[in-house]
Amino acid sequence: MPPEKMHPRTLESPWIRSHWLERFGFKDVCFGVLVTADIIWFRSSLFIVFNSSLQDEYSQHYSHIILIPLLCVYLLYLQRRAIFATVEWSPLLGSIVMAVGGAVSLGTEEPASEALESFFPTILSSVMMCWGAFLFCYGTHAFRAASFGLGLMAFMIPLPSNALDAIVGFLQRSSADAVEFLFSSLGTPVVREGFVFTLSNFTIFVAEECSGIRSFLALVITSLVAGYWFLTSWWARVVLIAVVVPLAIIKNAFRIVGLTLLANYVDPTYLTDSALHRTGGIPLFLLSLVVLVGVVWLLRRWECRTASRMVQ
Repeated sequence: MPPEKMHPRTLESPWIRSHWLERFGFKDVCFGVLVTADIIWFRSSLFIVFNSSLQDEYSQHYSHIILIPLLCVYLLYLQRRAIFATVEWSPLLGSIVMAVGGAVSLGTEEPASEALESFFPTILSSVMMCWGAFLFCYGTHAFRAASFGLGLMAFMIPLPSNALDAIVGFLQRSSADAVEFLFSSLGTPVVREGFVFTLSNFTIFVAEECSGIRSFLALVITSLVAGYWFLTSWWARVVLIAVVVPLAIIKNAFRIVGLTLLANYVDPTYLTDSALHRTGGIPLFLLSLVVLVGVVWLLRRWECRTASRMVQ
């Protein structure tokens, strides 16, 4: 007699259904629950940080924060096949990372002001909890494959005030030196005293607000993503990031010098209250991106030549 055909419903046993859920859905549900719990737990700090990043009063250095989660999710989505090719539970390591993340914010008092620097411990804790949740649910192989996208979450963390002051101070001094060099190259008579430049009809002060840290951070993030997408060697990625520092300084110096010359020889309002002062940095930032694209192209060609020589 012919073998009895198995009824399709027999394939839907509880074990089969649980195995299907385990393979294709349970890890995702678990990760979603952990991330949701993280967001609920840190909702107050997250709301203030994301809301403040949209306001000029607070977002001078951190306007990029609101875009980081979207960028991370997009990168993880693009690499989903490689990331989730091998997934496994890693409860021990994941729990350790989440425990360390939770310990970071323990005993931390509610920030007395809305200065984003004061939210460093709580946002760091929230980010580490997300990292631990991913490691817990998907394992070390998936975490390693997703390390770049997950690592970008670090840019959500407001820097401590001392670290931020050091970066701003460096950019401020470097911009002032570049401004002096440009004035000298243009033959513009100017007297410099620290961060103060005195021209024939106008005096400017290169303040911290003129350091260009906002565009500097944006260029750093752009260079990291471009290096990850288009370059393969670590040295080429390092070179690309290194180019960002002088590029941001030179861009900022051109903006300061251009506005100062217009204010000194045309109309003082160019530097005090003008659309060029408020939005003039955008064209220069786009020009910086063009330069960055050119550097990526040169580095790719360099990589191809190096690879071909190694093959030969």
